[in-house]
Parts: sequence; structure tokens; C-alpha cells
Amino acid sequence: MKTLDINKYLESSLNKLIISKNGDILGMTNVFKNLVNEKELPNHISEIFDDLLYKKIRIILECNQDLQTKVQESLIGNLKISDGHNASCYITYEPDSEKAIITVNLYEQQESWSKLYENTFFACTTPLAILNEWGFFVSVNDAFCNEFHFPSKSNGIHLKTFLEGFQCEENFSFDDYFLRIKNETFLQTKISSQVLGETTNYNLLLQLDPKTELFLLKIVETTEQERLLDLLARSDQLSTTGEIAASIAHEVRNPMTTLQGFLQLLEHEVIGNAQKYVKVIQEEVKHMNSILDEMLSLSKPVVDKVTIFSLPELVEEVLILLRPKALLDQINLVNEILVTEPVLIKANPKRMKQVLVNLLKNAMEAMESEGTLGVQICASTDSIVDICISDTGIGMSEDMLEKIFLPFISEKEGGTGLGLPFVKKTITEYGGTISVRSEVGKGSVFQLGLPRIDSSLLEIKS
Repeated sequence: MKTLDINKYLESSLNKLIISKNGDILGMTNVFKNLVNEKELPNHISEIFDDLLYKKIRIILECNQDLQTKVQESLIGNLKISDGHNASCYITYEPDSEKAIITVNLYEQQESWSKLYENTFFACTTPLAILNEWGFFVSVNDAFCNEFHFPSKSNGIHLKTFLEGFQCEENFSFDDYFLRIKNETFLQTKISSQVLGETTNYNLLLQLDPKTELFLLKIVETTEQERLLDLLARSDQLSTTGEIAASIAHEVRNPMTTLQGFLQLLEHEVIGNAQKYVKVIQEEVKHMNSILDEMLSLSKPVVDKVTIFSLPELVEEVLILLRPKALLDQINLVNEILVTEPVLIKANPKRMKQVLVNLLKNAMEAMESEGTLGVQICASTDSIVDICISDTGIGMSEDMLEKIFLPFISEKEGGTGLGLPFVKKTITEYGGTISVRSEVGKGSVFQLGLPRIDSSLLEIKS
């Protein structure tokens, strides 16, 4: 006969005891001992269960002595302890043995565990809901109510009705979906909602519990996750574009150099209108070379000479260059410095000057006469200085805002679409940030954030 390892079963449950077919107690857990008299531990189940429950257990033991498979019965009665708790007893026979395992679950413990699960369900920060086998809401937690403005008394609301307020995946059929979940027990699908023009994406997970035939509905917001994945894809696209741009620029530069050399020789050989045509061609060749330079600057980080300089002074130098154009186009140029202490940054002055020229030129070209172009320097924090370039131009749509830093994207006639990618690349390399706000018909604001150098530390070093 197979020997039963009593300790193996006693260590796996709190309120558990092992008995023989005659009802003798062969062992019990320490927790169960605390429920009965610790000084005189009982030897027989008649000492711990009331008469009615004991008789029920005896009948089970006698009727199932010869069974060779596990049998589980459920009996309800009273456990004989000082304060008289009701107990639910589960009897399990062990194959090829004359012994039985009894697990005792007190009603108070059941209620305590039930309350714990209930509290966990309602306090969970993820929107959760329970649906019956027909798809009607039975219960929802607080996060579900708050996220979707769902009534706490959800009886009578069907999942299909709830999903009507969302955009589901293409070719989504609720009837097919609900039929599949009953066969597969777990499914997920993507849904989205639009509020005030903003799209929020969710992952809807539905799981069936075969024992209760209830569905657990879990909805997880994925908007930020998908945005980061999109940014990662764009970053990879930008890297690939930079590599292609570099190879094209190197291949084109050689014939361009030859062409420029022959144009210089031809300039002295021609007269009249031909000389004018040669000069026009030379200007266009210079313009093409400048485009090649911008393409090369996108391809890889440039090892340039970085120095510490005054940002307000650099801004003023750029504005001196652009004031004549502003006067010619009748644009009001406003420069504000809202910091009193020195504002020093560490970067390449030439590249930073090109960044400002690109942004200011774009702003001017987006405005008509009598427009206002503002340049403001202010302290964002003790370690960050902000440059805000604002215009009263035509503005940009949301679609355009999402792709203005991608190469070769431009709405300007004759634009290369390389200026703003160069701006972003340069600012990022110097540890800065760039953001844009724009409204169609009202204008745009570019905000650059750059790390500032503490001038007092420079004085100490010197």
C-alpha cells in the first residue's frame, strides 16, 4: 500500500488536518492547532466538529472507502472552538490510501479574503470591469468610472454599447469578437477615442473565466507608448536619410567642383549678356553647394570648435545682419532680454548663429508687412536659458507640426526642407531642447532651451 507523506500536505495549507478512514486525526497544521485546545490536542474528528457535521463526514468516509481516485465533497457545519465559528470543510481522498485530507475554511476568513479581493479590484489604477456571459457589465472599478465617465451602477449596459463610443480596428466585428472570446478565452484589440481633437489610444483585453463564465475586461492606455514607438521609427528614418544624404553629397560635390572651376575660366572668355549668364550660373552653383553642406551636416555629428560665449551678444550680431531685411519687408523686430546677469552658453558660435538665422528667416518669410517678429531671452531655470522666437505669420497646421523636423519636408516654394532638421540636430548636440507652438492664421513660437554656464565658476577657475 502506498504510504502518505503527511508533512507534504500539512505544509501546503493553513487550516488543514489529515485523518484515517475511522476519523482518527493523524496530523494538523500549527494554525489549525491554534483554533482548538492547544494543551489537549484532539485525537478524533468527533472532538472538533459538531454531531451533525461529524455524522456527515462519517457517511462520506464509509461510502468512499474503496474509491481509487480523488473525491472532493463540500460540507457545512460547526467547528468546536471557544467562539463557535462556522466552517466549510472540503474532504479530499488520496488515491491508494485509507487517509483523507480535510481543509477547513472559516467563514470569517472567506469574507476577509473576499473583501481583500474586492478592495484590490476597486482600488486598482487600471480600468477594470466584470461582464456576465452575455456581455453585460456587472461591476466596474473606480478607475473605469473616472476614465470613461462610466456610471457606477452599470447593470443593463452591454459591452457593444460601450464600444460604440470608440473607434475600433478596421474590419472589427463585435459579434465575431464575442464569439471568438468564448472559444479562445483571451483576446485583445486596439480602440481609440477623440476628445476635443486629441486622440487617445487603448489596448482592450478581455478574458473569460470558464468556472464562473464571467469576463474580466481590462483597458490600458497606449497613447504615450505608441508615440514613443513612432518617435523611434522617425529617429531611424532620420538616421537613414542622413546616411543617404552624405553619400549623395560626396558623389555630387566632385562634379560640382569641376563645374565651378570651368565657370571661373569661362567668365574671362565671354562678354556681353553671356557674362551675365555665367554669373547667374555661378550663383546657382554656390546655392547648390550650400545645400550639399546642409545635407552633410545632417549625416553625422560634426567635430567643431566649442567655446563659451555670451548668448545675448550672439543674438544681437544676428539681428544686425537681419535688420535691413526686416526694414525692407516692413517687419517690426522686437528684441527682449529678460535676464540681468550674464548669460553664457557652451557651443560653436558659428553653428548657433546659423541656427538663429534659419529660424528668423523662416519667421520673416511666413509674415506679411506690418508683422511682428519677437526674440526673447529669459531664464527658464537656474541652469537653463530659453530663447523664444515668435512671429505673427500664417502659422502651421497640426499635421505640419508633426513633421517639420523631418528632412526634405517644406511648404515654402523652393525650400529644401533641411533647415529645421539642421536646427534640431545642432540644439540636441549641445544638450538643448526645441519645441514649437503654432496656430493657423496667428503665428508660431519656437522655444529653444540651452544649458547655461555659471559665470561665477569661470571666475573661480581663472
